[in-house]
Amino acid sequence: MFPQMKFRVSGLDAKAKYILLLDIVAADDYRYKFHNSRWMVAGKADPEMPKRMYIHPDSPSSGEQWMQKVVSFHKLKLTNNISDKHGFTTKDGSNRKLGQTESVQTISNPE
Repeated sequence: MFPQMKFRVSGLDAKAKYILLLDIVAADDYRYKFHNSRWMVAGKADPEMPKRMYIHPDSPSSGEQWMQKVVSFHKLKLTNNISDKHGFTTKDGSNRKLGQTESVQTISNPE
């Protein structure tokens, strides 16, 4: 996925093991298109597809390992193929703006 998603993680128990997951959810119920150098609403979105979370390939790791470096999701790929077997996260084909949720105590973007 471009640009890459990168985070700094803090507030974890250094000795506990954690699995980092990335869940991408729609920001709204609209379809968008890129026109004249900006995103514009292009109608109502298609129904939601089944959700899949992306597990970071270094999972599970200790809190100490997660907190000592920037965590990058550079291998994340998006697909609208619901039968994809590679564990990639799924987005629908409606070109909606996407948001993300994190399940870690404190996450900040290092950039």
